[in-house]
Parts: sequence; C-alpha cells; structure tokens
Amino acid sequence: MKQSSIVVIDLGGTKINYGLYRAGHIDINIVKPFDATLSVKDSILFIKSCIDEIKDSDSCAVAIGVPSIVDVEQGIVFNAVNIKSWQKVYLKDELESLLALPVYVNNDVNCFVQGEYSLTHSQGYQDIIGLCLGTGVGAGIILQNKVYAGTNGCAGEVGDFSYLNGSLDDYCSGKFFKNHYLECGAELAKKARAGDKQALIAFEQFGQHLAVAVSHLLLMLDPQLIVIGGSVAKSFDLFIDSLWQNLAAFPYQSVIKNLVIEQSHQKNSALLGAAQLYLAMLNSAKLTMSSSYVINNNSEKLVLSDLY
Repeated sequence: MKQSSIVVIDLGGTKINYGLYRAGHIDINIVKPFDATLSVKDSILFIKSCIDEIKDSDSCAVAIGVPSIVDVEQGIVFNAVNIKSWQKVYLKDELESLLALPVYVNNDVNCFVQGEYSLTHSQGYQDIIGLCLGTGVGAGIILQNKVYAGTNGCAGEVGDFSYLNGSLDDYCSGKFFKNHYLECGAELAKKARAGDKQALIAFEQFGQHLAVAVSHLLLMLDPQLIVIGGSVAKSFDLFIDSLWQNLAAFPYQSVIKNLVIEQSHQKNSALLGAAQLYLAMLNSAKLTMSSSYVINNNSEKLVLSDLY
C-alpha cells in the first residue's frame, strides 16, 4: 500500500525547492528559479503550479517554509524582505482555496533548523542555531529540543541588526559579494580556490563580518551548535578560519571553547523540517500517531504513522 505524502516547499528570494515527504524521507525534489518581483497573485499561482506538478493522489497536505515572519497559527506572512510584494499575505487561506488541501506555513529557517535538529539530536545537542546565508541572513533556533520563534515569530531575524553602513544582512549574505566585489559569491569562490588574492580577501572579510552576527547570537542564546546552511555555505571552507579567528575577541572564551560550528551537509533539511513541524502541529492538537486525520469532508484519511 502506498504511504501518504506531504508536499513540502522551501521558498527563497531567488529559488524554490519543492518535493514530497513520505515515511520520514524526502522522496523527490525539484529546484527552480523564483522571481521575487512577482505580484502576490502571480507568485501564489506560481507556487500552486509547483505543487500541482509534484503532488500525487496520496498527498494529504502542503507544508511550506517562507523567508519572512509568519503567524504560524493563521498562516499569514509579514514583511518578506526579499519578496517585496509580500507585506501581509494570507498564504494559508490563499493556497487552501486553490488546492483543497490543508496548508501549513512557517519561517524557512525554522524549517531548516528543525530538519538539522532531527539529524543531529542523537549526538546530544539540545540548543542549536541554524544560520542560513543566502539572499539574506537569518537564524532558526532550537532551545531545549524545541523550535523557538518568539511571540510574534521574529526570533532569529539577526540580519536586521544595524551594522556599519547598513545591516548584518548586507554583510553576512550573498549581498556582501555583489555590493562590495560586484560578483556573486559562487564566482568569487571559484577564483578563491584558484588562488586569486582579492577573492581570498573577500571571504576573509566575510568571515570577519559573520563573526559579528555569530557573536550577537552567542550573547543572546549561547547554543551548543551552529549549523551553517544556504547558498553561501557552499564556500564554508573559504571563510570558516576567518570566522574562528575573529571570534577570538569574544568576551567569554569558555563559550567559544565549547561551541561547535558546522557546515550543513543535508540537501533538504528545510523540506524535512517543514513536514516535521507540520506533524508536530497536528500532534499538539492532541492527535496521536494512531489516530486518523480526515481531510475536509472527503473520505480519504491520513494515518500519521504512515508519514514517519
């Protein structure tokens, strides 16, 4: 018997990654460019087209991570920095009206850190930060084995800290390379690995700026582990030494001594985490693994144990 699936989506400022979660795993996934200049209507229709492309007859829900503050209970997206038209979007209601499936919405980095946690908690980590470096910079937070989003869902929005001539978002994401070196980080990484001195300096400076963001997070949250993901994390080897060197100025060196910083090696942490947070929401509503969830008024049922 085919097991039920959840359509899972990781939406970013430049691309969309979507797939199917089934029995604790991501079965398949597709990555496409995403045009962040689209209107609210057109962007939602584009997301729907991606869902229609991948869902199957046993898909029972959609779980989506988005790069913005989210009212998770109502599925409302606020002030998406890198999707200008998304200032207040009733994403859950809009997609549910188009799909006739339950839709769960959360912050993309919350989904990322949940996915990472599920793969690392067996190592004894209870307090984890997932730091995503991509179009912008954001942090997902696990405290005492649970995602912490704050009262209004903005916990971890470290990119908005004022810094130098802008914010940490300008210096700790791909924007740094485009604004200061007029090249994308991926191209500079190729040059750096070929020995280009200016490119190597670019990543050294990036590590210096990133140390400021990490220091803020350490002072506020004091995690055991920081997992770095996002597109810029592909250049982890080029900035990690500079990051550690600049953390030598952190006032509490016992914190640095006990800290682990790792590059994410999981391809679909955000997709995995989106499904897990959706299932956790169902469980918090007092549904057990053995209970059935009836989708709207039809006769199809999702047995939660099928999804783990």
